[in-house]
Amino acid sequence: MTITKKIIFDDLGKPSEVVIPYGEFVELSEAYGWDLDGIEREELGEALADSQAGNLSAFVAASDV
Repeated sequence: MTITKKIIFDDLGKPSEVVIPYGEFVELSEAYGWDLDGIEREELGEALADSQAGNLSAFVAASDV
């Protein structure tokens, strides 16, 4: 993913802010799970643990959904 950005510098020439397009922010939020609430993060962690433990009975086939 390429991020289009605008870097804003302070009076001393040091970067102080970065502005990115809203659409790219939404993509990043969804990709990294920043948009998930606490319950969703907990469920995702449980699913990851089940997957790593090989507990396939915790999952359903996509065709069954």
